[in-house]
Amino acid sequence: MQETLEQLQQEAYIKGQQLKQWHLQQHRVIDSVALAVLASDFAQLSIFKSYQYPHPTEAHERAGLCARAFQEGYIGQDDPQ
Repeated sequence: MQETLEQLQQEAYIKGQQLKQWHLQQHRVIDSVALAVLASDFAQLSIFKSYQYPHPTEAHERAGLCARAFQEGYIGQDDPQ
């Protein structure tokens, strides 16, 4: 099953929201640099997982979209697209 870019962004956005919720519960605060690292790590893992299936979009483009959606989910922006 090939994952669409929209599905990838939605998953990343939700994971960002979940991590933010966990951080709030644990009373943890991270700065923007740490958030960027977490977002890129999540994007890298997502791209690695998606290598099981051929994808028409370049990996670096998918990683960028994924990292941005993760950060937006963590920060709390309304729309992951």
